[in-house]
Amino acid sequence: MNLKQRCIVKFKVFCNKHGPTILNFISPLWFLNCVIGTNYVADTIIWDYLYGAGTWMSLTIKCISTFMSLEMIINWIFLCTVRSTYVNTEDNNRKRLEHEKNFPQFNSDGILYEENKERRPTLGTGTWSVITHHKPEGVTRTAYPYWSWKPCIVCSFHKPPRCHHCPMCNECVLKRDHHCFFARQCIGLYNQRFFVVFNFWSTCLTVLVAPQIIYYTYSALWPTMSIGDLFLPWTLMRFILGFTPFYTFYIILQVYSIIFFILTAGTFLYEQIKCIDMGLTSFETDNKADDIKTECKSRYEKFACVFGRRPIIINFLIPFHWMSPPADDGISWDTMKKE
Repeated sequence: MNLKQRCIVKFKVFCNKHGPTILNFISPLWFLNCVIGTNYVADTIIWDYLYGAGTWMSLTIKCISTFMSLEMIINWIFLCTVRSTYVNTEDNNRKRLEHEKNFPQFNSDGILYEENKERRPTLGTGTWSVITHHKPEGVTRTAYPYWSWKPCIVCSFHKPPRCHHCPMCNECVLKRDHHCFFARQCIGLYNQRFFVVFNFWSTCLTVLVAPQIIYYTYSALWPTMSIGDLFLPWTLMRFILGFTPFYTFYIILQVYSIIFFILTAGTFLYEQIKCIDMGLTSFETDNKADDIKTECKSRYEKFACVFGRRPIIINFLIPFHWMSPPADDGISWDTMKKE
């Protein structure tokens, strides 16, 4: 390999090894900078510039954007602090034995994958979970039915169905959906509601702010800018060299950030609502878990498994998890249709 190829390989190895850790550190800081910084600039400069200082329109837009920002920040705080960690207790072990008694076809012994993959073609699908064991005598792969309790190699205990280990959080997460870098923890059974509401208010706020901050950039800053300043890396370089004022660079950075959050928050909101309506998690849809059947649940029950049985609209106004827990406990899954 030449020098260029070696550098590319080393860069890929570095990104694979340290990339998630770096994202876990930078993402929350970026999010807070975008929310707090944009609100401060908008409330002190942009709204008054666009609508006139002290006008009813300026005051109205300030109240609406502040309300949405507070809702977003509140749900982000609960998203970061409410965990869905599975705790291995004697009571949960008793539930495991009761589960295997009621569903003997879902025992937690598993079968050797290599010996059965030819005559049992479903082993390679989402109907089964395949766990790789690295032992001194060699590597073995064991297949477990999706609805069975499975051993976690890292935590050294059996975990319930739909519970998966996260290497970033270093713990098993009940009904794990995915790892959220902006919250620095996994989305699971108890904090999924906050993730949905957080993305809802993020989408609303960014859709409200984006066209107005773009218009402000065009009308107030464009006369002092060049077309190259619309390209963020170029603006950053000109700012470092002293050719572009910090305020101009900061507004361009916020425009890019807001557009990014429109796309990501809107996409996550759509995918989460779609997954909830299907009775699945994004982890299961990504891994094609074919054995998840939710026809036995009404649409109300599917959403109650995330938001609880109290009126769902309350979750979009105030944190309500302590009075309206999810309908499922994340361990037994008695109401699911298991085939």
